[in-house]
Amino acid sequence: MGLDRARAVAVVAMVMGHTLDAVLSDAAREGPGMLAYWSLRAITAPLFLFVAGWAFATTVQRTGAQGVSVLRRYLPRVGVLFCWGYLLRWPGWGLPAFFAGDVAVWRHFLAFDALHGVAGALLLGTGVLALLGGRAARMGLLAALTLLFPLVSPWVRASVEGGGWPLALEQALAGKTSNFPLFPWSAYFFAGGFTGLGLALVKRVPQWAVMLGTGTALLALMALWGGDPRGSDATLVVWRLGLLGVTAGLAMLLPSRLDGLLGPVGRASLWVYVVHLPLAYGWSTFAGLASRLGRSQEVLPALGLALGVLSVSLALALPAKKLYRRWRELGREETSEPSADALPPAPALAREPSRR
Repeated sequence: MGLDRARAVAVVAMVMGHTLDAVLSDAAREGPGMLAYWSLRAITAPLFLFVAGWAFATTVQRTGAQGVSVLRRYLPRVGVLFCWGYLLRWPGWGLPAFFAGDVAVWRHFLAFDALHGVAGALLLGTGVLALLGGRAARMGLLAALTLLFPLVSPWVRASVEGGGWPLALEQALAGKTSNFPLFPWSAYFFAGGFTGLGLALVKRVPQWAVMLGTGTALLALMALWGGDPRGSDATLVVWRLGLLGVTAGLAMLLPSRLDGLLGPVGRASLWVYVVHLPLAYGWSTFAGLASRLGRSQEVLPALGLALGVLSVSLALALPAKKLYRRWRELGREETSEPSADALPPAPALAREPSRR
């Protein structure tokens, strides 16, 4: 599937980008090739959010879930994502200050990263798709949210900076120490959801062509505008959505014979994220490559380390996801299997006749 290929590309780009960021030397970062890569690396997190929204909306629409069934299915996932997100930010190195209520340590702990961003956007998206049942209505509201979040982000940011917000909410909305606050980052999730619902309607044109064409059109629009796309949240989101369209379109062009390899990688994105982050950046008191090596590596050694982290992450994450899936399936079978007491008696004609 094109979605699985796009998710696999997002996973690989995420792991490679984080590892290079952790170990690549400052001098190596200034090389022409790395400067070009660093500008493209800006779409790694948006792509992660984009494909998450795409997978979410596609699954909800395909299963026909509406109302409470959407909430019942996805609210536990929201909780899992938040739990993993906060666990990965556990400040084991500063527990005395943490329990003493030190604001700096709590800002670190409550800051929104990619998993928090997906969780928050999924929570909002779950509410939207639970309220609306039709594809057109869902697409319309997802498109509106994609436009709304970047447009109101400056106002939200100014309001948060004005003070008076609870720290957790401040970090979720637009906290300075949050890498991926809800405003404007949720826009990429909503755009992915809109894309997933829209692509299902495309029949006569290859879906990769739709993605490439849309992405190219957005980039052309930004080029004609001529301003700095980083000048505002709205223009930056449009520019990145153009890059996302091109990237996703190219990923969908990958040969279908690779689906057996790329599919499991794409579907294990959460597991890979949880495994690779401590390896690259460390966790609690465990030192990752960022602490052990720092920014000390040239391009080729850094690429080798990135491939190593990717390999280790996949080697741990894929079997873990498979075991977890089997455990869940076993649990469903046990709960659905009727007990012996509940079995009805066998019909008389089905009983074995007496041999006496």
